[in-house]
Amino acid sequence: MKVGSGELQIATAQATSWRFPGATATCPTGKRVTGGGGICTSRTGYIWLTRSFPSANNSWSAACDTTEDQNGSITVYAICQ
Repeated sequence: MKVGSGELQIATAQATSWRFPGATATCPTGKRVTGGGGICTSRTGYIWLTRSFPSANNSWSAACDTTEDQNGSITVYAICQ
């Protein structure tokens, strides 16, 4: 997708862990992060996004928290240009 003077790309990262899933999506070489976010999922109980932030000029990090005693998953998106 062309946006402005550069091509827009979406980088993703996924993780599953007990209670506190977190991941970092990194842009391809030569691209900078312009935005991002995360989606948390759980098969049981509640899960919520606790952090979502640019962790470097080319990556986006996010993390979730779940209710106790369950697995959770996260997908993190970095918008790169």
